[in-house]
Amino acid sequence: MLYEAKGPHRIAVIALLAIGICGCAKSNLPGPSGTVSGTAIYQDKPIPDGSTIVMVHNETGLIGTGVTNGSGAFQVRMREGPQVLVGEYTVYVRPPGEPDANAMELTLKNVPPAWKLIPKRYWMSHTSGESFTVKEGRNTYDLVLRE
Repeated sequence: MLYEAKGPHRIAVIALLAIGICGCAKSNLPGPSGTVSGTAIYQDKPIPDGSTIVMVHNETGLIGTGVTNGSGAFQVRMREGPQVLVGEYTVYVRPPGEPDANAMELTLKNVPPAWKLIPKRYWMSHTSGESFTVKEGRNTYDLVLRE
């Protein structure tokens, strides 16, 4: 038999359920947010499957990431949720695989093969030259990498 709340208890149960439901949809970000999805391509082909699109919020330093699939499609997530803080971002790409642990500088000689399929300038935020503005609501980001 299920418990049936009556009187003031019923109101309390309804209030707790409403808070729980609203809490699921609410963003835990320090301001307005939107969603970001898109594709990443280089030389008219999707970038390597498993590449991470990294977006650094210029004002707060908060990071959003999205992992590409075989078609280059990605969905950015921030703080474990689909919402991304509104604002200007610096963007770079982290290809799949780990570079040589002893490397002080990333070069074409000490990175995994997938890294060589993405122009070196996109490997780090300070050299990528890529930016994106997130607005409230849905945002589509078609990232086209260039030499």
